[in-house]
Amino acid sequence: MMHDYKPIRIAVILLLLLTGSKTVFGQTDSVTVNNDKTLVLTSKALGEKRTIWIHLPVDYNTTSTTYPVLYLLDGDSHFKYVSEAVEYLSDYDRNRMPQMIVVAILNVDRTRDFTPIHSLIFDGKVDTTRMGKTGGGAKFLQFIKNELVPYVDKNYRVEPYRVLLSHSLGGLFALYAKETAPDLFQANIMMSPAIYGDYTKILTDFAPFLQNHPQLRGKNFISIGNENTQKVDSLTLVLKSRANPLFTWKFEQYPEENHFSVTYKSVYDGLRFIYSHWFIDYYSQVKMSITDINTHFGNLSDEFGYTISPSENLLNNCGYQQLNLKNMEEAIGIFKENVQRHPTSSNAYDSLGEAYMKNGNKALAIKNYKRSIELNPGNTGGKEILKQLESK
Repeated sequence: MMHDYKPIRIAVILLLLLTGSKTVFGQTDSVTVNNDKTLVLTSKALGEKRTIWIHLPVDYNTTSTTYPVLYLLDGDSHFKYVSEAVEYLSDYDRNRMPQMIVVAILNVDRTRDFTPIHSLIFDGKVDTTRMGKTGGGAKFLQFIKNELVPYVDKNYRVEPYRVLLSHSLGGLFALYAKETAPDLFQANIMMSPAIYGDYTKILTDFAPFLQNHPQLRGKNFISIGNENTQKVDSLTLVLKSRANPLFTWKFEQYPEENHFSVTYKSVYDGLRFIYSHWFIDYYSQVKMSITDINTHFGNLSDEFGYTISPSENLLNNCGYQQLNLKNMEEAIGIFKENVQRHPTSSNAYDSLGEAYMKNGNKALAIKNYKRSIELNPGNTGGKEILKQLESK
């Protein structure tokens, strides 16, 4: 069965407006409810309570799917639009990345938490007011590594792939986290990382770190706005000279954005970079077989280090595109794979039955429509088609 995906419609009915009568509002479709949760963890490492916001994929509570996780620093500033970007790019029609769980860490004292070294220097001067509590980066990393990540791994259905998204001083912490706990995050998006003063030690330590980890894997997106690029240039120079081919990276400058507005574009481009090979075009006019699809997802599994399989909806859509193109063998092969992967799906059997019917195989069409109806007695469309098939 081919699903008809329609955009949300917000209908506002204005009656008798020209005659000056009152505006009458018609009943509207429901606004999608976000799967957002709040939790508070008592951190032994930090000696305080920390608030965490979690965004779950829309189908989290209706499937058994497992998901990679995006960890977000400065969560109170970036949570909403980052969650929306993840939803948008992973949506059915875009399919540019997988659905993800977003875990946002809200700030208590970002200067303390994001600085791994105690230094009072800011903008070339001593600033005891702003920088007085610096140097808490090690404890903050312990909180993430030993408390937050294990909690998320235990309480949510996750895959062993984590992305760390950071901005400004958070970018300094991200660099420190990579050097200190190389396997904690498999990908980084560092937006206008603030590396200055005594904190340049973290940058100078990066070259020997890469040299000492010649097999390190990872994906790294670095951006900056219309700012001084000296430190970022130094970072990219190290990556050019020392990063192995498995430690991929991309640098993007946005001259039309400043330090604060650079984040929105960086999130989109950073996620597109990490998942640059994800997209499979199920609207393509090209002939596509189940072998092609399985090869694609096998390559993704190798790239990301865990088993990635095509979803039921993706296989269903690919099958119908091939059916529309009259590539009957390819369509049937894809639908058969979907039935094998999802043997309790009424829709998978319905689609396979339709393909057999259009290919002239009445017996197999009847068999699959019957199975679809057994799984879903409410499949009235399937019942009508089955009735027509059996009457011929």
